[in-house]
Amino acid sequence: MKTRTIVCLLSTIIYCVTLAAQTTRTQAEKTARTIFEGRPATLRLSPRLTTTIRLPEPVNSVIVGDSSLFQAEYSPDEPLLVFAKPITATETESNLVISTTYGRQFIFTLKSVASVNGDSTSGVDLLVNCRPAGIFFIEETFPTSLVSESLNLANTVASDLGIGSADSLPLDDMVNRQRAQPLRNLLGDDLRVGVGEVLERGSRLIVSFSVVNSGSKTIELVPPQVQLANQTKSGLFRRTRWNTVQQLPVNRYQISDRRLEPRERVDGAVTFERPSIKQSNETLFLQIADSAAIDRPTLAPISFRPTTPKGEQP
Repeated sequence: MKTRTIVCLLSTIIYCVTLAAQTTRTQAEKTARTIFEGRPATLRLSPRLTTTIRLPEPVNSVIVGDSSLFQAEYSPDEPLLVFAKPITATETESNLVISTTYGRQFIFTLKSVASVNGDSTSGVDLLVNCRPAGIFFIEETFPTSLVSESLNLANTVASDLGIGSADSLPLDDMVNRQRAQPLRNLLGDDLRVGVGEVLERGSRLIVSFSVVNSGSKTIELVPPQVQLANQTKSGLFRRTRWNTVQQLPVNRYQISDRRLEPRERVDGAVTFERPSIKQSNETLFLQIADSAAIDRPTLAPISFRPTTPKGEQP
């Protein structure tokens, strides 16, 4: 009788421990999210909790739209992690841009939310896993003697997408060619941007550009971005306005220097997936911004078709 009682007690304890573990695992799954590069996402934060953002590679820069509302930090000791939380207890909103050492960008809209039903973690993103955008392939596992012809699947698909042809012209060559060109058609005030040559490689466009610091203070550039925007007329006086429609993922970029002293010039190149089609009132824009004023970027239009190093269509 005593032995049966002990067995029943142990079974009850094991059941309770298992149920608790399942509950904890379920709660962890609810508060964890996976975000992919090039897809802006909204994160829900709480003033009483810290949200951990895990990157696929070391962090290069972290920029908060309004640092008086949200705090985002990272440490060289933990280069793959960014910690974010609201500073104020009121419900508020801002944005966060994280760039990595390999040129990847992850863009978030931060929202401060209040707890629901007394649960401090309800509706809050505690863990965010960032993943690079791209195509994943299964490595070959069969002996080549079993098939008549052995093909590298990754190379075949990459060739079809035009990825390999884009790399046939390294970005550093584009930067060197742009550096040899005189400055022309610069747009902006303190941060002036000019677009140079546009090359087409499969489904991608490769664009060279120059940036000039016309202001009196040193600036530090954030990674370049590419946007597709449309032009509309609204209001009583039919004023023309640009509305951002889509942010295009940047595959790679290179720039001669991220830090610009007054009157200094830097040159760069960026490659991105070109939209297959666009409307007549839509325009591609290269967006360049100072890390201290990301809300005031300079936008320079990009030709939808290839151009010469002078920015002219052949």
